[in-house]
Amino acid sequence: MIQDFHGPAVGTEHVADLCIVGAGPAGLAIAHRFLDSGTDVLVVESGGLDPDAGADELNAGENVGLPLSLREGRTRTYGGTGTLWPGQCIRLDRSDLEARDWVPGSGWPLDRDQLDPYYRRAASWLGIPQDTFDEQAWRRFGLVPPPFSPDYVEHRSSMYSKHPDVGAFYRSDIERSSNVRVLVNASVSHVDTSSPDGVVGDLTIRSLSGRVGRVRARTTVLCGGGIENARLLLLSGYGQRNDTVGRFLQDHPTLWVDLATNRAASLQEFYGWLGRGKVRYVPRMRLAPQVQSEHRVLNAIATLIHDRADTPGLVAAREISSALQERRWPRSLRPADVRDVLRELPRVAIGAFRRFVQGRPSAAPLERTRVQILLEQSPNSESRISLSSERDQLGLQKARVDWRLSDRERRTARVFVEVLDAELRRLGLGHLTGFEWLDGDDWTKGFEDAYHPIGTTRMADDPTAGVVDADCRVHGLNGLYVCGTSVFPTSGYANPTLTIVALALRLADHLETELVRAATWT
Repeated sequence: MIQDFHGPAVGTEHVADLCIVGAGPAGLAIAHRFLDSGTDVLVVESGGLDPDAGADELNAGENVGLPLSLREGRTRTYGGTGTLWPGQCIRLDRSDLEARDWVPGSGWPLDRDQLDPYYRRAASWLGIPQDTFDEQAWRRFGLVPPPFSPDYVEHRSSMYSKHPDVGAFYRSDIERSSNVRVLVNASVSHVDTSSPDGVVGDLTIRSLSGRVGRVRARTTVLCGGGIENARLLLLSGYGQRNDTVGRFLQDHPTLWVDLATNRAASLQEFYGWLGRGKVRYVPRMRLAPQVQSEHRVLNAIATLIHDRADTPGLVAAREISSALQERRWPRSLRPADVRDVLRELPRVAIGAFRRFVQGRPSAAPLERTRVQILLEQSPNSESRISLSSERDQLGLQKARVDWRLSDRERRTARVFVEVLDAELRRLGLGHLTGFEWLDGDDWTKGFEDAYHPIGTTRMADDPTAGVVDADCRVHGLNGLYVCGTSVFPTSGYANPTLTIVALALRLADHLETELVRAATWT
């Protein structure tokens, strides 16, 4: 069932066994796990069923450090960032969860063996194969990858979800459910954390239309993302108990360098989009663990981006193909577009054969090849989210964002660029250019964020070192949990959504046990 808090027909008082704050991939994965159970679940979503500029304005905040995207890559709507996310999935490396003596604050209170069963379940929920994250992707297409030395560069493959907008994909399940409700246009403004017995009480909800309500739940999970989870805890006063709330803000610092090569078409063959049907792969290159340890740097991954010299016929053919796959009419299709396709029919036919029969990248001419590098970021307590003096449309203090990079990120980028450049030269594949700025005084300006705010309610066994424990329960409070990128102690380089869903499903199993136990006691 989906209800709209804007409407007066929906009451202001709500009761549930489990309240989930946020209807993005994390919140929906937990809610979907409880479908057709005996648990009364309420999902509270700040936005509506469709994206709305007014709701998204609530994401605005104050940047006082390096620029961090507060509106791009974030949206308040049913489905959350899943409505923007292209679907890229990749697991954290085993070493990402381990303590490394050269990375202060590294080490998760769980390991990959504990997370792997949930990675498999998350892959199923997102519609991707479960275990194809390395050179297996190439073998599926009869390709043999370039022989990079594994002492320097390893291969990893991203896969793309068949249904990245999980809100839309699972919406009918939610609408038919008798025990899971979604309340849209309801922003949680306060969580009662002041109970003397440490039991979380009521949640206050507000709408942009001026309505105010209350939710009373036995258990609450905050699934608002890397910025909002910390902001809501701070707005609720929990930061006064635990000064780790909002700290250790990380992202995936991203840089771009050019690849000078006369082998662009060959490189695209190996490092372009591969796939049949709706499952796609993108092979990528990871900085080998031996290099990380030897140079005491962070994890990093590189993706080749192939800028195509598209022709009108290929552009029109691609739109027609997408429309057919999505069962819709092509957007802005004109008679001239059809003529362009017919005029370039041989090239279009070759492209279609490569895409739909061979599962290979486009054969369109290339203008240039660039390398996008995503870095792990070292945890830093001074990189943080706090509360601004500015207020939003609901009267709540906005997030004040102080994102900081350290010299460890610069050294990681420098080492990886040098290693990758040396390997490309050794194999006669080209060389990297355009990274001299890494040695300048203004090197931080060469980085951008990847829309992946991480670490602000980090997981730790010690309450002085983190906000939640290994079960994602907020230290010192019963019945309050946090899920999403904010609980990651370290970021790795991996696009985070697959890990978000894996942690959400792991938390759902834990909550099921806890809710059954609580019901038995009462």
